[in-house]
Parts: sequence; structure tokens; C-alpha cells
Amino acid sequence: MNQAPQQAPTKLFREEGKTGAIECPACGAPITLRGFGGVEQVACAYCGTVCTPESDGNLEILQAAERQRQKSVLDLHARGTLDGHEWEILGIVWREIVADGVRYPWQEFLLFNPYQGYRWLIYQMSDGCWSIGGPLLGAPEIEQGMQPVALWQGERYKHFSSGNARVTYVEGEFPWQVFVGDTAQANDYVCPPSMLSIEVQQTDHGADVNFTQMRQIEPAEVWQAFGGEGDPPTKLGVHPAEPNPHKTKFYWLAGAGLFVAWIVMMIVYVSGRQDKQVFNEVIEPGTVLVEPLEFGEDGKKGTLEFELQALGMDNSWAYAEIMLVDVETEEAVGLGLEVDAWSGVSGGEAWREGTNPRSKTVGGVEGGKYMLQVDAKADSKGNPADSLRLTIKHDVPLGRYMFLPFLIIIAFPLINLGRMLAFETKRWANSDHATSSWE
Repeated sequence: MNQAPQQAPTKLFREEGKTGAIECPACGAPITLRGFGGVEQVACAYCGTVCTPESDGNLEILQAAERQRQKSVLDLHARGTLDGHEWEILGIVWREIVADGVRYPWQEFLLFNPYQGYRWLIYQMSDGCWSIGGPLLGAPEIEQGMQPVALWQGERYKHFSSGNARVTYVEGEFPWQVFVGDTAQANDYVCPPSMLSIEVQQTDHGADVNFTQMRQIEPAEVWQAFGGEGDPPTKLGVHPAEPNPHKTKFYWLAGAGLFVAWIVMMIVYVSGRQDKQVFNEVIEPGTVLVEPLEFGEDGKKGTLEFELQALGMDNSWAYAEIMLVDVETEEAVGLGLEVDAWSGVSGGEAWREGTNPRSKTVGGVEGGKYMLQVDAKADSKGNPADSLRLTIKHDVPLGRYMFLPFLIIIAFPLINLGRMLAFETKRWANSDHATSSWE
């Protein structure tokens, strides 16, 4: 029984560990193949002609072209070490998306390692941001909505942008066919520090879908890896997958701890105050009251709270001029308190406003013997006050001592929150959801 001859398997490499030198069939420029058997297409760096490698080592023209070579930010066939592996740039593709009349160009560098396969290194020409990544081993689940979400390995990737990506320049070797003018619908989803890119390209046989997972990489790291000349291009914006440096629980945890300490200190502070009433009398409007008053310890400073209340007053006001004169030094502490009360009916609804009673706190008053002088006045219009009640308390807690530390405690988390939101605003500024995707 005769057996059909078996076809030899396709070699992964044309010649293992070696490169093949050939000429471009269109312009005669030298081309060195470095991707070996995995190469499906070669784009001449000089004239742009796209060829396919033949089994005999020659090139067959797929698409003849004639264009001037463009200088990319990294050179074709440059080598660099990233993530602990050495990579070589086999191919370069320039692409762009036009949105609202604005061009957003970028350069894609196809990296190759015989043991690690292929990776993409992407340089955004509009903002100087870099990304690196490779094929996604699977397909994420898409949740549709106002802002679609891609689900992958338990993470939710928010939709960032969509657009038609068009190829504008090609050079080098590729394991698939790519031509100038090719378009694909590009959809980017972000979940810092990662992002997913889903590209859909229509072909004669249907739709070709590619999934890529990317992450941010700093320009300095790329420049150091591939030995770029001078300094790397300046990074102007925020990378879509860049982690928010202000997204931290430290300030909130520290604020919570300080808040508990503030509560304890406030209780200690309030409980340590005497809050003692040293004067409480009713004064007739139009009279002057003079009485001796003694409070606190001699020479020890404290706080005094003065409260004035008008009794039986409506649509009127009352005023008290208060003077405390130290019997020994004749130094005086003076203040005025005004109360008012107004009411009426407007549009069938009753209203009432004013401040009655009114209080004022004075700090730094030394204890001792004083003469209290009160000059009480009242307006004669409306329903004037029948009488005025003046109450004085010694050693009361000061509100500024209680609440100023609280404002300081919450200031730091709020400031950090503002910085975090500002960072997210920059991240989403060029997305399709500029005002609705803060994290």
C-alpha cells in the first residue's frame, strides 16, 4: 500500500540565529530580514513598497509604492531591554484618528523576541505618552450603556474613546499584512494601570478583531532601553492608564484618626471650663445700670460671654452699651449688643426674621473686681421691648478653639480629593467622556 508523501513542517526561522539580506524588488534598497519564518509582509523603509517573502528567500511585490522615508522617534531594528527581555523593532506603523477636525497621530513599534513573541510599543505624538503591551489571551465581555464597560479577569475597564484609525506610514517586517490607507475601528477601555484596545477591521471574509492589553511606560525608560539620542520627547498630558498618584487612603485614614483625637480633646476642653453664670438681671429700656461684679481669680485671664435678650419685642430693636471697668487698674472692656425682631405677612405667607437673643464672647479678661455699667436703649416704633435681660457667663469654651482644629483636619483630605479629581479631569480631557468618568 502506497503512502502519500508527508509535507515538511514550516520552519519557525528561515535560518536559526541568522539574518537574511535581500534587495527591495522595487527600488533595490537593501533589506535585512530579522523575523525569519514568522514574517508575512515586509515594507521597504526607503520607498514604501510592500512585499511578501517567498520560500526561496526572494521578495514578491504586494503593493508598489513610492514615498519619502519618514523619521520615527525610534529607529527600525533598534534593540532594547524592557521587562527583563531584549527586543528588536521589526516594524513601524504610523496611524492617526481624526476627531472633530483634530488629528491625533501616533507611532506603533512592533517589538520581537524569538522566545517572547511580539509586543507593541506605542508613542502618542500629540502628548508624548508611551504604552507597551501585547495580545490579549481571550476576549473581554462588553457591557453596553451610556459609557460601555469591558469586563476582563474581574476588572471593569471604562470606555475611553472610539474612532477610525487610519494607517499613514509603514516600514519593516510584520507577521500580518498592513498597508497605507488601512482603517480599523479602534476602541480603548481603561482601568488604571491597564487599558484594553479592541480593533475591528473589515475584510473580504468578514471582520478581523484584535484584542490588546496595554500599560503605561515612562518616556525615560523607553529612551534608556533603546539608547535614544538626547532627551525623550516631553510628556505633556496624562496617560489614559496612568495610575492616579493622589488616589490613596492615607489622608482619609489619617483624618479619621485625627478626628477621633479631636473629639477626645474637645470633650476634655469643654469639661475643663467652668461655664459659670456671674450676672443675670432684667434692665428697663432707657435706664443705666451700675453694679459691682466679681469673677474668676485675680490676674488669671478667662473668657466672658455676654447675652442680651429683649422681652415682648416685635418689629423693633433694642441696644445695650456694656462697660466693664477694673476697680484697681481702671482699665475698661467695652462692647455693644443689639437685638431685633421683625415679622409680617407677604404673599399670604407669614415670615419672621431677626436676632433675639444675641451673644458675644470676649477672651483674655483677667479675673477680679469690676464695675459693670449697662446703658439700655429700645426703639419706640413697632412693639418695643418691655425689658432687656442681660446674662454674663465666665470661663466659657471658645468655639474657635473647638472648630479650628476640625477645619485643619478635614482640609488635607479635601485638598487631596481636589488634586485627585483634577488629575482625573486631565486623564479624561481627550476621551469621549470628558466630564462623566471621574473615578
